[in-house]
Amino acid sequence: MHVRSISWLFRLIWHGQFDILGAEIGFKLYCQFYNLVFWLHLRRHRPVLHPADGKLRLETAHPVAFESPDHVMPWGTKYDNSSNKKFILHMNRLLREDPRSPVPGFLDLGCAGGQLVKDFRTLGWMAAGLEGSDYSIKHGRANWPALANRNLFTCDISKPFRLFAGDSPATFDLMTAWEVLEHIHPDDLQTLFDNIDSHLNPGGYFVASTTSSPDLHDGIDRHQSKFSNQEWHALIGKLQPGWRPVNLGLKYYHYVRWNYYERSFLCWRKK
Repeated sequence: MHVRSISWLFRLIWHGQFDILGAEIGFKLYCQFYNLVFWLHLRRHRPVLHPADGKLRLETAHPVAFESPDHVMPWGTKYDNSSNKKFILHMNRLLREDPRSPVPGFLDLGCAGGQLVKDFRTLGWMAAGLEGSDYSIKHGRANWPALANRNLFTCDISKPFRLFAGDSPATFDLMTAWEVLEHIHPDDLQTLFDNIDSHLNPGGYFVASTTSSPDLHDGIDRHQSKFSNQEWHALIGKLQPGWRPVNLGLKYYHYVRWNYYERSFLCWRKK
C-alpha cells in the first residue's frame, strides 16, 4: 500500500467514515478474489491476441486536452490504474456469446494507467484506451511504457478523433467511461457522444459511471458537467436517439469506479 492510500485510510478513520471504509475494504477483497478467478480463466482458455493488436493508430488534431482541468491538474491519470476482473469476465462472456462479435473490441475513455485495457487485451480482445492528459506517458507510469501508441493513446475525446486498425476504421463492441463524462464541458458533450457513436458497433454497449459532486484540487473543480443520473439519461437519449438503455445484470461492485454516495451508472446499447 503506497503513501497516498495510507493517508486516505487514516482520513476515513479520523472522520469516522467507517461505512466507506468497510465498503472499500470489502471491494478490494472482492477484487482480489476475482483476480484469482481471472487467472484461472486464462489458464483454462489461453486466449491469443487479437490480429489487430499492434496495428492500432490514432488520428487527431488534439493529442492532449490542454483546455481540460484534468490536464491542468492531473489526478486520476496520475494515480489511477483501476480494473475489475468481474466486470471484464462478465462482459467477455456476454460478447463472446454474440455471433456478431467472435473477436470483440474494447475502448476505454479516460483510461488513466491503462490496466483495464491491458486486462481486456489479455483476454484476446482488440483493446485500446484514450487519455486526455499526457502525464502518464511522460512519466512512464503503469502500463504506458509497454502499450503507449500501440493500445494506449493520448487524445482530447471532446474533439474529433478517429482510431484505425491498420487501414480500416476501428470500431468496438464495448466502450467505457469511468467517472469521465463529468469532466467534459457541456458544450462539448455532443462531439464526445458523436465520437462514441462513430466508434461503436451496431449492437455495441456504452457503459459509464458518473457523479454530480464537485472535485476540487488546489481550488480547481475538475468536474464541469455535474448532472444527476436521471439528467444523464435524458441527455444521452437526446444526443443519441439511436441508443437504448439496457440492463446488463451488473451490481455496483462489478463496475470499475464509482462514487460511494452516488452510484450513478449508465448502460446503453446502440441499435
